[in-house]
Amino acid sequence: MIARWRVFMGFMAGVVFLLVSHVSSWPRAVSGLAIALVGLLLRGWAAGYLEKGKRLAQDGPYAWVRHPLYAGSFLMALGFCWAGTGVVPVASGILWAVFVLLFGFIYPSRIKTEEKALEGYFGDAWRNFVAKNHRFLPSLHPIRRENPDQFQWARYQKNKEYNAAIGWAAGVAVLVVKAVLDL
Repeated sequence: MIARWRVFMGFMAGVVFLLVSHVSSWPRAVSGLAIALVGLLLRGWAAGYLEKGKRLAQDGPYAWVRHPLYAGSFLMALGFCWAGTGVVPVASGILWAVFVLLFGFIYPSRIKTEEKALEGYFGDAWRNFVAKNHRFLPSLHPIRRENPDQFQWARYQKNKEYNAAIGWAAGVAVLVVKAVLDL
C-alpha cells in the first residue's frame, strides 16, 4: 500500500514541480541541480549492486549507508526543491510541503516496512548488516568484506535506474525552459 503511495506521490511531486517551480537565480539553480546530480549518481551506483530478492547488497554504496537508493532520492528531491524555489513564497511553500510529505512521512513508513521484510528474508545476515550500517548517514567506517561484489551495468539496467536519469534530465529541462522564458 505505502509503496503505491510513494510512487504516486513521486509522480505528483513531478507534476507540482512542473507547475510551480521557478528559477530565482542561476547560482541557486545550478547548485540545486548539482545536489540532484549527486543523488542521481548515488542511486545509479547503488543500482549496480542491487539484485532484489536474490542477495543482500553490502558493497559499493551499501558499505557506507543502508539505503543508498532512498538517500539518493532524498538528495535528488532536495536539489530540485532548492533549484526550483526562491522568490515566490506560495509556490516555494507548495514544493517544500510535498518534499516534507514524501521524506517526512511516506518514505520513512516504506523503509520500516521494507526493513521488516528484509529481516524476514535474510535473517541474521540482515541483523548483522543493520548493526554495522546507518540508514542514511554515511558510516565513518564502511563495511569491508573479503570478496566484495562489483558494480554491474546489467544490474543497473535490470533495476531500470535509467528512469531516474530521465527524470533528472526532465527536471533540468523544465528549469532551463522556465528560466529562458522567464516563467
